[in-house]
Amino acid sequence: MMKSNFLNAGKGSGFTLIEMAVVLLIVGLMLSGLFASLGSSTENKRRTDATAQLNRIEEALYGFAQTNGRLPCPAVPGVPTGQEDPLAGGVCTNSRGFVPAVTLGIQGAINTDGLLLDPWGNPYRYVVSERVQVLDRAFTTSNGLRALFANGSLTIDPATRLCVSSAVNCTGTTFTNSAPALVFSMGSDWQTFSSAIQVENASAPPHASYPNIINNDFVNAPYAEDGTQAFDDILVWLSPQILFSRLISAGRLP
Repeated sequence: MMKSNFLNAGKGSGFTLIEMAVVLLIVGLMLSGLFASLGSSTENKRRTDATAQLNRIEEALYGFAQTNGRLPCPAVPGVPTGQEDPLAGGVCTNSRGFVPAVTLGIQGAINTDGLLLDPWGNPYRYVVSERVQVLDRAFTTSNGLRALFANGSLTIDPATRLCVSSAVNCTGTTFTNSAPALVFSMGSDWQTFSSAIQVENASAPPHASYPNIINNDFVNAPYAEDGTQAFDDILVWLSPQILFSRLISAGRLP
């Protein structure tokens, strides 16, 4: 009789298959929530790091202008790696390119083309205004920049303006249409993006080694992960007023 009670007690204290399945389900849900949280935390850190790096690049561009009386031209893949093209500045070979990290003296991860990389392993883009009034690349030559300042107007040529707005083709709320230059990261989906507002900033792949900047209109929108309005680009643009102020303080203007 005592043996029978012992066996019954042992059976009652064990887990049934259903109970085990419930436990495993709960553990699985907890782990998936943990992994999702870790993934979100990693992405947030990368976005924070990219924003901080873009702010450092912005400050380096102002500092370069104070020292040289002009903004640098963008870098292009290849030689000279990580430096402005052309090396001595002037009328830029390409106004849409990459951050000239070597020219600016900025540290960070670089790829085999010598281009400064964001936290997702994609080069930071750098664009300078192509035309202001009738002065080509006025911000990248000291004479052009002084002439622009003396003119007292920042009217942008509609065909070549550097414009940032909330919608494609600068049809939404305009944040600026007189930016001397802009730098940006394409975020985590730089290889797979398809939403129109991200295509506005750089055309959809495949395009050679890197997605190309297609025009002088850019979109800055709230962060969104899914859907036709997915957007994770991070943009920073220079202010002409701050640029002029820095140049005046440095004795470069008037």
